[in-house]
Amino acid sequence: MEAATLDLRDPDVPGTASSGRARVGVRGMTTSFESVYRQHRDELVRALSLALNDEGLAAESVDEAFTRALHRWHLVGTFPNPQAWVYRTARNHAMSRFRRRSRDRRYAHKVGTATLVDDRLPDPALADALRRLPDDQRNVLVLRYYLDWSVEATADVLDVSPGTVKSRTSRALNELNRLLGGSR
Repeated sequence: MEAATLDLRDPDVPGTASSGRARVGVRGMTTSFESVYRQHRDELVRALSLALNDEGLAAESVDEAFTRALHRWHLVGTFPNPQAWVYRTARNHAMSRFRRRSRDRRYAHKVGTATLVDDRLPDPALADALRRLPDDQRNVLVLRYYLDWSVEATADVLDVSPGTVKSRTSRALNELNRLLGGSR
């Protein structure tokens, strides 16, 4: 999947007029939007694809979240983990889209039914087992092990306590082991 191209020199967005960098008076130079976008866009799409099992919705949602981030980069760029803000915004966008689609009977699409192809999960049995996990468990595993985020960062993005992240992770790993026949 090819990354979308954004014009980072939008004169209407503070701090993007010449270099794609936002400036913040109090904290100084923020992280470059362009560097976060280039380094994390595809990774966030793959992670959200795993969490939602819908690559198209994941790509659309991540792109929407990056667009929102660009317009708020003077704040988002100062966060210790701006890609976590993008992931959470993308996940919220995807869930809103799913709810709208569910209410509109013209759409037969349902999160969890699309075919997901991910080159980082070469084991089809693992990919299938991951798809079969409940959403809350799948989301925790994607953030903890696919994106390699800490318990605290995962808790922050999912808006749960670190203890909840730990218990969901434990239950998810036990369920994965069961689904894979205890052979791994």
